[in-house]
Amino acid sequence: MKKRGGVSRKLIAFLLIVIASAATLYVTGFIRKDCKDDKECFNWALKKCISSRVVLVKNNNIYTYGSVHSFGKMCKVDITLERVAVGADLELKRLLEGKSMTCKVPKDKLQQVDIENFEDLMSYCHGELKEGLYELIIQRAYSLIIANLGDVVKELEGTLKRV
Repeated sequence: MKKRGGVSRKLIAFLLIVIASAATLYVTGFIRKDCKDDKECFNWALKKCISSRVVLVKNNNIYTYGSVHSFGKMCKVDITLERVAVGADLELKRLLEGKSMTCKVPKDKLQQVDIENFEDLMSYCHGELKEGLYELIIQRAYSLIIANLGDVVKELEGTLKRV
């Protein structure tokens, strides 16, 4: 075995393979920073578009957020509503629990994004969770219209009597 400066070529080749493998796993997202429940840790990783994961509680709902490392102009963020709050409406549970959405956020917008504020993200997302949220908004708007329909009809009748 030929040695170069005291270190064998096989050892150097082995170390290069290990480093390349670790870099590949990191870049593809297999090595992911687990922030557990630390929002600041996740926001730091997200702003750099580093593969990371966090579990957060918002309004007693449990969400899992995950970002995936990217070399392109977009950063991929997956959001899953793991469990809705105890005692939540059954319709809310049916529409949202266990549902996910994937968001592709431009890297230049990551500095302004608050991961817990869906309004910052919705235009970049698609998936069952987004569809469920929109369906819930439509149902609630419809309920408000129906609830106030009687007042609208009375106002119209009053207007017609004055004409």
